[in-house]
Formats: sequence, structure tokens, C-alpha cells
Amino acid sequence: MVGTTLREIRQHIERLASDDGEYYVVCARSGERPVPVAGQRFATRADAADAAQATEQYRAALRRYDPQLPFYDPVACQERPVDAGRTESDEDQCGAARTIADDEDRPAADPDRNPWDDSPLISFCHDVSGAVFESLSARDHAAAERAIMETYLAAAEATTDRNTLCLVLLETMASELEAHLEAAERMQVLRAAAANLSPVEPADDPVEASLAFLDSLSLVREYGVTRDGIDETDGTGSDVWTVSLRGYAIECGESRFPTLPIGIDILRRSATSSDPLGVTDVTALGDGDWQFVLRSDAAASGLVCTRGESR
Repeated sequence: MVGTTLREIRQHIERLASDDGEYYVVCARSGERPVPVAGQRFATRADAADAAQATEQYRAALRRYDPQLPFYDPVACQERPVDAGRTESDEDQCGAARTIADDEDRPAADPDRNPWDDSPLISFCHDVSGAVFESLSARDHAAAERAIMETYLAAAEATTDRNTLCLVLLETMASELEAHLEAAERMQVLRAAAANLSPVEPADDPVEASLAFLDSLSLVREYGVTRDGIDETDGTGSDVWTVSLRGYAIECGESRFPTLPIGIDILRRSATSSDPLGVTDVTALGDGDWQFVLRSDAAASGLVCTRGESR
């Protein structure tokens, strides 16, 4: 046991990490690098194996909030030079590095389980919800945490398709964060959560890059975005994007638009996480279709949840 909270476990993993290490942690079944070790490297096999064990502990802690969180089988692997040739078997490279619990102690694979459970969309939703819970816990927003879980569990009882539960969780999070936290607090939580996600390279246009990624996950069916350049009319010099979405996967009423997964992914692709960014001019087009404006404006908000007018 390296800690009892998500923050303590993550800090333990960060202390083990090395910028130029040749070891890393992956799921032995899928090859994915799960949160919280995604993007981390380790100097020794022992450190990577320790991080793999901490990853299991971290994800077990997350299941207190999100019982549907996917199970991974984290193992330590060594990166081989591209030109070194294959001198060791896969088992030598990864499987033999396992120092975590034996397979018989793990939940058995369910052959009848819907493969969509492990889809990139579902994994992304779980990672976002876990990052938000960690951010709330670190900032002592216990009331918001409880409200999210109470609302989510009530909604889950009425949800017949278990594959949609993670989408329900994100919708619940967005609504309860809007209800329980002030705008400045919501942005602090969102920025911290974005930093807790798997790292990605900053994008020249984080809005376009994020929407393309979310489209590839099928969180949206189709999107359009126009970068309108710098708006000098209000004296702020804001960068402005006009965005249209078709077929947003998260169900919501036509007056409330839960933007949480969009906002958090845009923030993690921004060159500077502290750059101001917000949503304005939201219009509900019906049937999960939305139109809105994103502005690099400190006065703007709405990256968690926002209200829109029906057309």
C-alpha cells in the first residue's frame, strides 16, 4: 500500500518516474498504457513493476466512484532500440516482468461481454471521470463528489444499457459541478483534471485537434469548426472559433449542454494550460446537434456545462 488517496498513489508513481527511463507500464492484454502511468517512464524494471502495482491500486480506488471502470492487467515492459533486432521473447520483455498479483486473483474475462466496453470512447470517458474525481478529492470538494455519486447511482438504476453508463457519469459530473462549484472553482478542477489525463503533444489549433479526436471516438457524429481569427471589437484580442456538432453522444436537454469532455480535452492540448478559454453563444439545434463559439477570453466560461437557446 503506497497511499490511501488517488493523489498519494499518483505522487508515488511520479516519484518513481524517470524522464529518460527505458521501462514503461502497459496492459498485458490490450497494450494500452492506462491512467495514471500513461506517458510515464522508469529507470529500472523494479520501479516499473512497482508502478504497475500502484496502478492497480489506483484503479481499484477509482472503482469506489465508478464501478464500471475497465480492468487492466498492468505489467512492466522494456523499450527496445528500433535497430537492435529481436533478442528476447515477448515474455522476456513484458510477461516475465510481472510482479503484480497472480491471474487467478483477477476477475475472469467474460466471453459474452460486449467488446464496446473496451472501446476508445468508453476508455476515454472513464479516464475523464477518474481525472475529475481525483481533482475534486485533491481540492476537498467532498459535497460535489457526493452529489455526483448520488445522482449517478440513481441514474444508473434506470439505465438498461451498461455501455452508456460512462456517458451518464460524464453528464452527471457536468451538471453537479455546475450546481455545486463557482465558475472559477470549476475551471480549477477542469484544468487540474486535464493535467491528470494521458499527456498529448500541444496542438497549434487545440480546438480543431480535440474535435478531430472526439470525432474519431464517436463522441460526436460530425463536426465543423472555423477559426475566425482575432476579435478586436471588444478590446480583448480574443481568438475565436465557431463550432457545430452533430450527434453528440451525451444525452441532454435542449437548454443544457454538458461540455465537460470537450473542455477537458481542449485544455490538455493547449500549449499553456492556464490560457483563458470559454464557451459562448450556444444554440441547441435539436437531436444532439449544437452550435457554439469558443473564445480565448478570461471572462468566458462554460467548459464544464453551459446553457443554450433553441433555434
